[in-house]
Amino acid sequence: MSQPTPFNLSQRFSQLIGRKVTFTQTTAAPASKIKQAYAVYNSPPDETAIVVQVDLPLLGSFAGALVGLPDCVVRERLGATPIEELLRDAIYEVLNITSSAIATEGRVVFTKMVSDPVYIDGAASKVLRKPDHRSYFNVLVEGYQGGRFSIFAPFTPGRIVTF
Repeated sequence: MSQPTPFNLSQRFSQLIGRKVTFTQTTAAPASKIKQAYAVYNSPPDETAIVVQVDLPLLGSFAGALVGLPDCVVRERLGATPIEELLRDAIYEVLNITSSAIATEGRVVFTKMVSDPVYIDGAASKVLRKPDHRSYFNVLVEGYQGGRFSIFAPFTPGRIVTF
């Protein structure tokens, strides 16, 4: 499976939220204490899974910018349990649109988001535990918190892999 490039991700997210977003490819980092979100995507027709792991503050930044909430409000609302409906809906919208950003060929469908990887099952669980392709990015969002964004994907026969 061909992986998205930092340039394409930067362009897609900048267009989505109307702010400058910069993705920079990096290497794997040790586990962080920052809360994470895991988005599970399905790639029909072969039903392969792709998992995106993203720092929750970064995901909140994307969502907050999308609906016009300032960074300080996003930080406050991310700390609430459950997350307030406007921000939660915006987070799901960002994750839904992310499906087109992480797919460089074919179609990818957002299926669910979880905050703990123990809730990921089936093919997605296998991909998260032992991905064939990993892409790690540091992300900056103009006027908001940045963070880490990682894509985990399986090997897909017949597709060219580029990084």
